[in-house]
Amino acid sequence: MSLFPTLSRRVAAGLTAALLAGAVTGCTEEAAPPEPAATPPPSASTGTAATLEAKPVPLDVRTARVLGSKLSKRAQETVERRAGRVIGEYFDRAFLEGSYPREGSTGAFASFSKGAAAQARRDAALVTGAGLGKDVTGVTPVAKQARLYVLAPNKLAAGVTARIRLVLVTQTEDGPGQRVTVTGRLMLGRKAGGTFEIFGYDVARSSVPAGKGATR
Repeated sequence: MSLFPTLSRRVAAGLTAALLAGAVTGCTEEAAPPEPAATPPPSASTGTAATLEAKPVPLDVRTARVLGSKLSKRAQETVERRAGRVIGEYFDRAFLEGSYPREGSTGAFASFSKGAAAQARRDAALVTGAGLGKDVTGVTPVAKQARLYVLAPNKLAAGVTARIRLVLVTQTEDGPGQRVTVTGRLMLGRKAGGTFEIFGYDVARSSVPAGKGATR
């Protein structure tokens, strides 16, 4: 059980974007992305904390479902690569890169649409590391995952709903602090040239004390 209530926020910017979000996310409730067996649920243990090592954690991006029409394997891989770039940039800039304690959004929303970025800056305490606490001196990533639900009318990826999971452990001067889990959905729209931007989000964050095995 978390020692703190789960924080959440939902935003969808623009009428067209909202319609696209509904078209994509309507099926996501039926088939949530499977949780990798290698990643155990957060532990509430308060025993002696393990030593943290800053190891690279790759973003695990996979397509869960394609809606509307089929995509070729090559097209699907392109969507995964382009969407993964946007999601990974958000994870890194919002939570993993830069110094702590955080102040403000620190350029975390470069991959957001103008409207979504404006709202996200108001939600910075939730959707970035700015709200993790003034005693936090750094973070160690544990897992970065995204499962993609792709809306592809006429064999063209028009939009993506990404179910995300980011797990990290905060560090303080006394050692590991909290194991923080960020979950929810990012809504991505296609831009000219085939790249994507985040136009909406539905994000929640929860924390438990970091104990033994916190870095697994």
